[in-house]
Amino acid sequence: MTIHLAPIILFSFNRPLHTQKVLEALRQNELSASSHLIVFTDGPKPDASSEQLEQIETVRQIVQKEKWCGSVEYHFADKNIGCRNSIIQGLTEVFSRFEAAIILEDDIVTAPSFLTFMNRCLTFYKDYEAVFSISGRTLPEEKFHLPEDYSYDAFISLRQLNSGWATWKDRWKKIDWSLSFIDELLANPAMCKAYSRGGDDLIPMLLDQKEGRSDAWDIQFTYNQFRQHAVSIIPRYSYTDNIGGDGSGTHHPKDGDQLHFDLSKAISNPHLPEVIYEDDRIINAFYNVYCAKKRPVWKKMINRICRVLGAKNLFIIKKKIYA
Repeated sequence: MTIHLAPIILFSFNRPLHTQKVLEALRQNELSASSHLIVFTDGPKPDASSEQLEQIETVRQIVQKEKWCGSVEYHFADKNIGCRNSIIQGLTEVFSRFEAAIILEDDIVTAPSFLTFMNRCLTFYKDYEAVFSISGRTLPEEKFHLPEDYSYDAFISLRQLNSGWATWKDRWKKIDWSLSFIDELLANPAMCKAYSRGGDDLIPMLLDQKEGRSDAWDIQFTYNQFRQHAVSIIPRYSYTDNIGGDGSGTHHPKDGDQLHFDLSKAISNPHLPEVIYEDDRIINAFYNVYCAKKRPVWKKMINRICRVLGAKNLFIIKKKIYA
Protein backbone atom coordinates (compact mmCIF):
# COMPACT_ATOMS: atom_id res chain seq x y z
CA MET A 1 0.00 0.00 0.00
CA THR A 2 1.48 3.33 -1.09
CA ILE A 3 1.05 5.96 1.62
CA HIS A 4 0.18 9.47 0.45
CA LEU A 5 1.14 12.17 2.95
CA ALA A 6 -1.64 14.58 3.85
CA PRO A 7 -0.88 18.14 4.98
CA ILE A 8 -0.98 18.88 8.70
CA ILE A 9 -3.21 21.76 9.75
CA LEU A 10 -2.45 23.48 13.07
CA PHE A 11 -4.95 25.93 14.56
CA SER A 12 -3.47 28.28 17.15
CA PHE A 13 -4.32 31.51 18.92
CA ASN A 14 -2.77 32.89 22.11
CA ARG A 15 -1.04 30.03 23.95
CA PRO A 16 2.69 30.23 23.17
CA LEU A 17 3.86 27.59 25.66
CA HIS A 18 1.30 25.06 24.43
CA THR A 19 2.03 25.84 20.79
CA GLN A 20 5.76 25.38 21.34
CA LYS A 21 5.24 21.93 22.88
CA VAL A 22 2.87 20.88 20.10
CA LEU A 23 5.35 21.90 17.39
CA GLU A 24 8.31 20.27 19.15
CA ALA A 25 6.41 16.98 19.40
CA LEU A 26 5.28 17.26 15.78
CA ARG A 27 8.87 17.74 14.64
CA GLN A 28 9.78 14.44 16.35
CA ASN A 29 7.27 12.56 14.19
CA GLU A 30 8.68 9.99 11.79
CA LEU A 31 7.14 11.68 8.73
CA SER A 32 7.43 15.34 9.73
CA ALA A 33 10.43 16.07 7.51
CA SER A 34 8.43 14.91 4.49
CA SER A 35 5.18 16.64 5.45
CA HIS A 36 3.64 20.03 4.71
CA LEU A 37 2.44 22.08 7.70
CA ILE A 38 -0.22 24.79 7.39
CA VAL A 39 -0.67 27.05 10.43
CA PHE A 40 -3.78 29.15 11.04
CA THR A 41 -3.51 31.68 13.87
CA ASP A 42 -6.60 33.61 14.92
CA GLY A 43 -6.47 37.38 15.42
CA PRO A 44 -7.07 39.51 18.52
CA LYS A 45 -10.51 40.29 19.89
CA PRO A 46 -11.57 43.97 19.86
CA ASP A 47 -11.11 44.26 23.63
CA ALA A 48 -7.82 42.32 23.77
CA SER A 49 -5.47 43.44 26.52
CA SER A 50 -1.83 44.25 25.92
CA GLU A 51 -0.92 40.91 27.50
CA GLN A 52 -3.22 39.02 25.13
CA LEU A 53 -1.83 40.91 22.13
CA GLU A 54 1.67 39.97 23.24
CA GLN A 55 0.68 36.29 23.56
CA ILE A 56 -0.76 36.25 20.05
CA GLU A 57 2.37 37.87 18.64
CA THR A 58 4.58 35.39 20.52
CA VAL A 59 2.64 32.47 19.01
CA ARG A 60 3.22 33.89 15.53
CA GLN A 61 6.93 34.25 16.21
CA ILE A 62 7.15 30.67 17.47
CA VAL A 63 5.50 29.10 14.43
CA GLN A 64 7.82 31.04 12.12
CA LYS A 65 11.10 30.71 13.97
CA GLU A 66 11.94 27.14 12.90
CA LYS A 67 11.22 24.75 10.06
CA TRP A 68 8.98 22.43 12.05
CA CYS A 69 8.17 20.20 9.06
CA GLY A 70 9.42 19.69 5.52
CA SER A 71 7.58 22.84 4.45
CA VAL A 72 5.45 25.35 6.33
CA GLU A 73 2.93 28.02 5.38
CA TYR A 74 1.23 30.54 7.65
CA HIS A 75 -2.16 32.24 7.74
CA PHE A 76 -2.47 35.02 10.34
CA ALA A 77 -5.93 36.53 10.84
CA ASP A 78 -6.14 40.30 11.33
CA LYS A 79 -9.10 40.03 13.69
CA ASN A 80 -10.67 37.35 15.83
CA ILE A 81 -13.11 35.01 14.09
CA GLY A 82 -13.39 32.42 16.87
CA CYS A 83 -12.51 28.74 17.17
CA ARG A 84 -15.49 27.47 15.18
CA ASN A 85 -15.08 29.81 12.22
CA SER A 86 -11.29 29.44 12.22
CA ILE A 87 -11.56 25.68 11.78
CA ILE A 88 -14.46 25.70 9.31
CA GLN A 89 -12.96 28.43 7.12
CA GLY A 90 -9.43 27.10 7.42
CA LEU A 91 -10.29 23.53 6.46
CA THR A 92 -12.58 24.66 3.66
CA GLU A 93 -9.64 26.62 2.22
CA VAL A 94 -7.27 23.66 2.65
CA PHE A 95 -9.71 21.29 0.94
CA SER A 96 -9.80 23.56 -2.08
CA ARG A 97 -6.20 22.40 -2.63
CA PHE A 98 -5.84 18.99 -0.96
CA GLU A 99 -7.82 15.74 -0.89
CA ALA A 100 -7.24 14.99 2.81
CA ALA A 101 -5.86 16.69 5.92
CA ILE A 102 -4.60 15.93 9.42
CA ILE A 103 -5.82 18.45 11.98
CA LEU A 104 -4.24 19.57 15.25
CA GLU A 105 -5.03 22.33 17.72
CA ASP A 106 -2.52 24.14 19.88
CA ASP A 107 -2.89 21.83 22.88
CA ILE A 108 -2.48 18.44 21.18
CA VAL A 109 0.90 16.78 21.69
CA THR A 110 1.58 13.83 19.40
CA ALA A 111 3.45 10.54 19.60
CA PRO A 112 6.32 10.04 17.09
CA SER A 113 4.14 7.59 15.13
CA PHE A 114 1.09 9.89 14.97
CA LEU A 115 1.61 11.00 11.36
CA THR A 116 2.35 7.43 10.30
CA PHE A 117 -0.93 6.19 11.79
CA MET A 118 -3.01 9.04 10.42
CA ASN A 119 -1.59 8.86 6.89
CA ARG A 120 -1.91 5.10 6.81
CA CYS A 121 -5.56 5.28 7.86
CA LEU A 122 -6.31 8.08 5.39
CA THR A 123 -4.90 5.92 2.60
CA PHE A 124 -6.42 2.66 3.82
CA TYR A 125 -9.96 4.03 4.34
CA LYS A 126 -10.01 6.57 1.52
CA ASP A 127 -12.56 4.57 -0.51
CA TYR A 128 -14.60 3.46 2.50
CA GLU A 129 -17.55 5.83 2.23
CA ALA A 130 -18.78 4.67 5.64
CA VAL A 131 -15.66 6.09 7.32
CA PHE A 132 -16.07 9.82 7.93
CA SER A 133 -12.97 10.57 10.00
CA ILE A 134 -9.87 9.19 11.71
CA SER A 135 -9.15 10.00 15.35
CA GLY A 136 -5.70 10.07 16.88
CA ARG A 137 -7.03 9.80 20.40
CA THR A 138 -8.88 7.04 22.22
CA LEU A 139 -10.72 6.92 25.55
CA PRO A 140 -8.97 6.77 28.95
CA GLU A 141 -8.02 3.21 29.91
CA GLU A 142 -9.60 3.53 33.35
CA LYS A 143 -12.97 4.16 31.68
CA PHE A 144 -12.90 2.07 28.51
CA HIS A 145 -11.61 -1.38 27.53
CA LEU A 146 -11.79 -3.28 24.28
CA PRO A 147 -12.93 -6.93 24.49
CA GLU A 148 -10.06 -9.32 25.26
CA ASP A 149 -10.64 -11.26 22.03
CA TYR A 150 -10.65 -8.13 19.84
CA SER A 151 -7.60 -8.48 17.58
CA TYR A 152 -7.40 -5.09 15.84
CA ASP A 153 -5.48 -1.99 16.90
CA ALA A 154 -8.32 0.34 15.93
CA PHE A 155 -12.09 0.14 16.27
CA ILE A 156 -15.32 1.59 14.91
CA SER A 157 -16.96 4.49 16.73
CA LEU A 158 -20.31 6.20 16.23
CA ARG A 159 -18.73 9.42 17.47
CA GLN A 160 -15.77 11.48 16.39
CA LEU A 161 -12.95 12.28 18.84
CA ASN A 162 -11.18 15.41 17.66
CA SER A 163 -8.00 15.66 19.74
CA GLY A 164 -5.83 15.17 16.67
CA TRP A 165 -7.91 13.85 13.78
CA ALA A 166 -8.17 13.62 10.01
CA THR A 167 -10.72 13.56 7.24
CA TRP A 168 -11.10 13.82 3.47
CA LYS A 169 -12.29 16.58 1.16
CA ASP A 170 -15.30 14.62 -0.08
CA ARG A 171 -16.49 13.95 3.50
CA TRP A 172 -15.97 17.58 4.51
CA LYS A 173 -18.09 18.77 1.58
CA LYS A 174 -21.05 16.74 2.88
CA ILE A 175 -21.31 18.68 6.14
CA ASP A 176 -24.24 21.07 6.68
CA TRP A 177 -22.86 23.86 8.86
CA SER A 178 -26.23 25.51 9.37
CA LEU A 179 -28.29 24.80 12.48
CA SER A 180 -31.53 24.24 10.59
CA PHE A 181 -31.59 20.50 11.30
CA ILE A 182 -31.74 20.79 15.10
CA ASP A 183 -35.48 21.48 15.46
CA GLU A 184 -36.32 18.59 13.16
CA LEU A 185 -34.02 16.29 15.12
CA LEU A 186 -35.44 17.31 18.50
CA ALA A 187 -38.99 16.73 17.27
CA ASN A 188 -38.17 13.10 16.48
CA PRO A 189 -37.59 11.06 19.68
CA ALA A 190 -36.55 7.95 17.75
CA MET A 191 -33.92 9.90 15.83
CA CYS A 192 -32.66 11.52 19.04
CA LYS A 193 -32.32 8.08 20.62
CA ALA A 194 -30.41 6.77 17.60
CA TYR A 195 -28.10 9.80 17.55
CA SER A 196 -27.48 9.51 21.30
CA ARG A 197 -25.96 6.05 20.86
CA GLY A 198 -22.70 8.00 20.67
CA GLY A 199 -23.31 9.54 24.10
CA ASP A 200 -26.00 11.19 26.20
CA ASP A 201 -24.16 14.51 25.93
CA LEU A 202 -24.59 14.87 22.15
CA ILE A 203 -28.10 16.35 22.21
CA PRO A 204 -27.26 18.85 25.02
CA MET A 205 -24.21 19.98 23.06
CA LEU A 206 -26.35 20.61 19.98
CA LEU A 207 -28.68 22.71 22.15
CA ASP A 208 -25.71 24.68 23.46
CA GLN A 209 -24.69 25.29 19.85
CA LYS A 210 -28.17 26.40 18.81
CA GLU A 211 -28.70 28.70 21.80
CA GLY A 212 -25.31 30.40 21.48
CA ARG A 213 -23.65 28.94 24.57
CA SER A 214 -21.00 27.18 22.50
CA ASP A 215 -18.62 28.22 19.75
CA ALA A 216 -17.70 24.61 18.94
CA TRP A 217 -17.77 22.94 15.52
CA ASP A 218 -17.23 19.26 16.31
CA ILE A 219 -20.75 18.50 17.52
CA GLN A 220 -22.07 19.30 14.04
CA PHE A 221 -19.37 17.15 12.50
CA THR A 222 -20.51 14.22 14.63
CA TYR A 223 -24.16 14.86 13.73
CA ASN A 224 -23.37 14.95 10.02
CA GLN A 225 -21.41 11.73 10.43
CA PHE A 226 -24.58 10.21 11.94
CA ARG A 227 -26.69 11.69 9.16
CA GLN A 228 -24.45 10.09 6.52
CA HIS A 229 -24.69 6.66 8.25
CA ALA A 230 -20.95 6.90 8.81
CA VAL A 231 -18.43 6.12 11.57
CA SER A 232 -15.02 7.14 12.86
CA ILE A 233 -11.89 5.04 13.27
CA ILE A 234 -10.46 5.21 16.80
CA PRO A 235 -7.06 3.75 17.83
CA ARG A 236 -6.64 1.14 20.55
CA TYR A 237 -3.96 3.31 22.17
CA SER A 238 -3.81 7.07 21.90
CA TYR A 239 -1.40 8.83 19.54
CA THR A 240 -2.18 12.21 21.13
CA ASP A 241 -2.22 13.79 24.56
CA ASN A 242 -4.18 16.92 25.44
CA ILE A 243 -2.17 19.46 27.43
CA GLY A 244 -4.94 22.07 27.49
CA GLY A 245 -6.56 21.01 30.76
CA ASP A 246 -5.12 24.02 32.59
CA GLY A 247 -8.10 26.24 31.86
CA SER A 248 -6.34 28.20 29.12
CA GLY A 249 -8.42 26.92 26.19
CA THR A 250 -11.77 28.07 24.80
CA HIS A 251 -13.47 24.68 25.02
CA HIS A 252 -11.24 22.88 27.51
CA PRO A 253 -11.82 23.95 31.13
CA LYS A 254 -9.46 22.92 33.88
CA ASP A 255 -10.15 19.25 34.52
CA GLY A 256 -7.12 17.62 36.06
CA ASP A 257 -5.60 14.54 34.44
CA GLN A 258 -8.69 13.17 32.72
CA LEU A 259 -7.36 13.40 29.18
CA HIS A 260 -3.74 12.34 29.69
CA PHE A 261 -2.38 9.31 27.86
CA ASP A 262 0.85 7.31 27.82
CA LEU A 263 2.03 7.95 24.25
CA SER A 264 4.70 5.25 24.53
CA LYS A 265 1.89 2.72 23.97
CA ALA A 266 1.11 4.08 20.49
CA ILE A 267 1.47 1.31 17.91
CA SER A 268 3.73 2.07 14.94
CA ASN A 269 2.28 -0.59 12.64
CA PRO A 270 -1.35 -1.10 13.69
CA HIS A 271 -3.59 -3.92 12.50
CA LEU A 272 -6.58 -2.11 10.98
CA PRO A 273 -10.09 -3.59 10.61
CA GLU A 274 -10.92 -4.18 6.95
CA VAL A 275 -14.65 -4.63 7.51
CA ILE A 276 -16.66 -1.72 8.90
CA TYR A 277 -19.10 -3.16 11.41
CA GLU A 278 -20.59 -2.22 14.77
CA ASP A 279 -19.33 -4.47 17.55
CA ASP A 280 -22.10 -4.15 20.15
CA ARG A 281 -19.62 -4.80 22.99
CA ILE A 282 -17.46 -1.88 21.90
CA ILE A 283 -20.40 0.43 21.18
CA ASN A 284 -21.81 -0.30 24.65
CA ALA A 285 -18.47 0.25 26.38
CA PHE A 286 -17.94 3.49 24.45
CA TYR A 287 -21.46 4.72 25.25
CA ASN A 288 -20.93 3.84 28.91
CA VAL A 289 -18.21 6.51 29.11
CA TYR A 290 -20.64 9.19 27.94
CA CYS A 291 -23.89 8.01 29.56
CA ALA A 292 -25.71 10.48 31.81
CA LYS A 293 -25.99 8.18 34.83
CA LYS A 294 -23.65 9.35 37.57
CA ARG A 295 -21.84 7.40 40.27
CA PRO A 296 -22.22 8.35 43.96
CA VAL A 297 -19.32 10.36 45.37
CA TRP A 298 -18.14 7.47 47.54
CA LYS A 299 -17.84 5.20 44.48
CA LYS A 300 -15.90 7.91 42.64
CA MET A 301 -13.49 8.17 45.58
CA ILE A 302 -12.90 4.40 45.65
CA ASN A 303 -12.33 4.40 41.87
CA ARG A 304 -9.79 7.21 42.23
CA ILE A 305 -7.93 5.27 44.95
CA CYS A 306 -7.88 2.21 42.66
CA ARG A 307 -6.34 4.27 39.84
CA VAL A 308 -3.72 5.79 42.16
CA LEU A 309 -2.76 2.24 43.16
CA GLY A 310 -2.51 1.21 39.51
CA ALA A 311 -5.68 -0.88 39.47
CA LYS A 312 -8.82 -0.64 37.32
CA ASN A 313 -11.98 1.11 38.48
CA LEU A 314 -13.93 -1.04 40.92
CA PHE A 315 -17.30 0.50 40.04
CA ILE A 316 -18.34 0.71 36.39
CA ILE A 317 -21.72 1.81 35.07
CA LYS A 318 -23.02 -0.92 32.79
CA LYS A 319 -25.63 1.01 30.85
CA LYS A 320 -26.23 -0.52 27.43
CA ILE A 321 -27.75 0.59 24.18
CA TYR A 322 -27.58 -2.95 22.81
CA ALA A 323 -29.27 -5.61 24.92
